[in-house]
Amino acid sequence: MKIPFFIQEFTNEMEEAAIHALRNESFVGGESVSKFEEEFAQYIGTKYAVSVSSGNSALQISLMALGLNWDNIGTDPDHRIITPTNSFIASANCIRMSNSFPMLADVNLIDGGIDLTNIKKTNQWKIKKATGIIPVHIYGNPCDFDSVRSFAEEEDIPIIEDACQAHGAEYKGKKVGSLGDVGCFSFYPTKNMTVGGDGGMTTTNNEETALKIKSIRDNGRKTKNEFDKLGFTMRLNTVSAAIGRVQLRHLDEKNARRREIVSIYRKNLEQDCILPENKDGKSVYHQIVLKHEKRDEIRKELTDNEISSAIYYETPIHKQPIYELYRYELPNSEKFSKLILSLPSYPQLTNDQALEICEHVNKIIA
Repeated sequence: MKIPFFIQEFTNEMEEAAIHALRNESFVGGESVSKFEEEFAQYIGTKYAVSVSSGNSALQISLMALGLNWDNIGTDPDHRIITPTNSFIASANCIRMSNSFPMLADVNLIDGGIDLTNIKKTNQWKIKKATGIIPVHIYGNPCDFDSVRSFAEEEDIPIIEDACQAHGAEYKGKKVGSLGDVGCFSFYPTKNMTVGGDGGMTTTNNEETALKIKSIRDNGRKTKNEFDKLGFTMRLNTVSAAIGRVQLRHLDEKNARRREIVSIYRKNLEQDCILPENKDGKSVYHQIVLKHEKRDEIRKELTDNEISSAIYYETPIHKQPIYELYRYELPNSEKFSKLILSLPSYPQLTNDQALEICEHVNKIIA
């Protein structure tokens, strides 16, 4: 494509950090890992950050650390964890992989964020109430966290923030990932920051939770030769952490560039069809999403002119084959998924390229 949807970044600074780590540190558990965790916790504004192997791992281990899983014979395996259907499937799969049950929530049609308005009226709730909630800061835009917090306090359930797309986003002046009991981040290469491959991070202010996450990511280790819980090999390796430290240093400037790009789109599109930013928050625009009834025509126009785009998410989670058997009825998300289109948003996109994209979109919507 003349204008790709995404450009993978690998800088000299990343290369130097990676080589230095490989030559001078242990491949697993090196100094870069602990430094990355310290710096990430300081950036988010939490006491602790624990690195893991992916965003999916961060979510799954967080559920286990909070006791929202079933691993004891004779206890109730039927934990119900709320999460929105408009998200990457990992938001629901992590619940299943913790031997719990996803209670999928619909979304609002304004920005695609979680909507808890009718969750208690669904058949899911009649079977069993929720024991936890995973709100998603979708597209890098903070969700309506006040409604999530109010709901969680009323039901006395923990909040695990899925901030996998929202590195640096803020809600009422606080970084997402510091708002709930645990925050979860992904460093997959398309995200606002990466570690040169798969990787993830959990953030929390609770020392006990942080220690449990550290244990679970390392096979349930208590001491060198003692293991007192179920666990996995889900650590972040040293060279990835070294690259992550470099990426973290440049995160704010890259997020600022994304905000410049979205301002070009908003200013030059004939209609105001870009999803709005939370009025109480600050988005980092992991995705710049257009919503329009002529979505498919717009995408064809872009493709015909060698401009790449994407749809996140074309199929809501409840319509994926693995979850269809639960027969969810979530009409907003089904309508929303037919209207949305993600435009290029990466920091390397030039102003002229953004303007060219606007020209082609305007041919359809003007």
